[in-house]
Amino acid sequence: MKKFLLRTTLCALFLSFSVSSQAINHQDLKKYAASLQGLKGRELKKALFDLARKNLRTLQYGSGMNATWDGFYDTDRIPETNECRNRYSHFKFNFGNRGASISGMNIEHSFPKSWWGGAKIEGYRDLFNLYPCDEKTNTYKNNYPMGEVKHVTNTYAGEGFTKIGSGNAGNKQNVMMWEPGEEFKGEFSRSYMYMATTYADYHWVKTGLQTMEDGQYPSLRQWAQDLYRKWSKEDKVDKVEIDRNNAAYERQKNRNLYIDYPYLAEYVWGDSVNVAFNPNTSISSADNDERYHTVYLNEKAPDVYAPEFTPSAGTYTAPLTVKIACKTAGAKIYYTLDGSNPNAQSTPYKGEFKIETTTTVRAIAINGDKQSSIATAVYTIATEQNSYIFSKITAQPQDGKKYLIVINNNGLKAMKPLNKEYGYPEPADVTETKNVIVQQNETLAYTFTAVAGGFKIQDNNGKYLSQNAGYKTIATVKTEDEAAVWKIEPRTDGTYTIQSVATKKTMQYSVQYKSFGCYETPSAKDIYPMLYQEGKAGTAGIENVSTTKKVENNIIYNLQGVQMPKNTKLQPGIYIKNGKKFVVK
Repeated sequence: MKKFLLRTTLCALFLSFSVSSQAINHQDLKKYAASLQGLKGRELKKALFDLARKNLRTLQYGSGMNATWDGFYDTDRIPETNECRNRYSHFKFNFGNRGASISGMNIEHSFPKSWWGGAKIEGYRDLFNLYPCDEKTNTYKNNYPMGEVKHVTNTYAGEGFTKIGSGNAGNKQNVMMWEPGEEFKGEFSRSYMYMATTYADYHWVKTGLQTMEDGQYPSLRQWAQDLYRKWSKEDKVDKVEIDRNNAAYERQKNRNLYIDYPYLAEYVWGDSVNVAFNPNTSISSADNDERYHTVYLNEKAPDVYAPEFTPSAGTYTAPLTVKIACKTAGAKIYYTLDGSNPNAQSTPYKGEFKIETTTTVRAIAINGDKQSSIATAVYTIATEQNSYIFSKITAQPQDGKKYLIVINNNGLKAMKPLNKEYGYPEPADVTETKNVIVQQNETLAYTFTAVAGGFKIQDNNGKYLSQNAGYKTIATVKTEDEAAVWKIEPRTDGTYTIQSVATKKTMQYSVQYKSFGCYETPSAKDIYPMLYQEGKAGTAGIENVSTTKKVENNIIYNLQGVQMPKNTKLQPGIYIKNGKKFVVK
């Protein structure tokens, strides 16, 4: 896709900049693909098959939660406009509610289901094969192979989109086929290569035999291999495709590695088929692989790299020391601390400096007559006057205190308040520094009020949390009398069991649905929440220990003053025993 080329300036750090929480970094990608190390051709393709199918959990087909349209809401929605990406035609459609189908659109099997006989198995439901498509284009596309259309017979989809007509499929002439628009050829090619790899054990029939052949290798017929590799090289991976790959991974737990490793197809079918693949050194589209831009996209490296800051921009609870560096040898760095743009007359960087108040640092690197782009880092120093500080706890919460309900799933996320009577609260990204989360307001905070049997939980809008026995949703009510009583108990891993006393349902974050809910049977795949208590950083609970007599009862307390269970392995932290503090690392 040429329209949205990924151009991330890795050296410039902004407070407002953040890589999607779903993005995979190069280190994690290497771990995911480790089983491919040293393989080539046939063996590599079989290992890709095993890896793709290992943890695959496809959604149900159709509309509704945990179904295809729910998946499309994550993979194919443009958040800014709510528009649905339509890769097949120029017609525009918008999403309604999550999980609801869009009138006038179909779930299109890019790799037609009739090719394997139409069985409703994994390939039938796989998000890497499914795309939203307008109804008529879907009908016109039929179950034709994807190829180069020589004689166009249908242009309904509009200029720059799907063409339908006849072309050549290897030595077969005048075969009816469809051809994607130029900016989608690479994306669909990588989708077809994924399907030919992930479902190589399928038996291909009818029209499918024009593109496919039975067996683990090569699966794709020669003409299809050649064309799809060509299109994949010409229409390179872009940010939209990367984001879709990451979103699909979140929902079904496998990846299209032809997107992650843009040259992978060459090791399976192409000019590197006799070369061992190395996931550690191969160029990837992972968010921190610079080579993706300078080599794969052939983007010219800058004459002078922009300066880099250590530590990175963010919110801190104490003064800090900042260092600036540049990867260009011999370059001189100049910086400002007042937010103005730096130049050669600005302060020259001679060494680390201290920041004690909220500061915008801008820096530029100059080497001869060449200069870098300006790098910016905003350091917010949180104080009681301008911030709300939440510290992680591992013991029983306290009456009247405010808490963030937080989970860790590719980054920390706090539970948002519900703005309706019932539903599944969504997460908001938060950042932790040394077990402390700093917020500029209390929007995400919940007040815990101790009552008989547990706690009442009130959001920052004044509504109380409740739970109805027949549902997995969390409800909100206006008065404390209507509110649920929640039994809250610390777990040994630093998370909490938060359970409705009345319904016995437990609060968890669903990794699949990416929201909070209440479940009769907690799932090992889903996440129990952590709690962060509002107060001065590092001072939630007992601050000092003072005794008037010798205590030798060997009872252990945490800094919240809660007695720890006997014969329980203590989590890392500070504890009190016989009147003295001790540290568990």
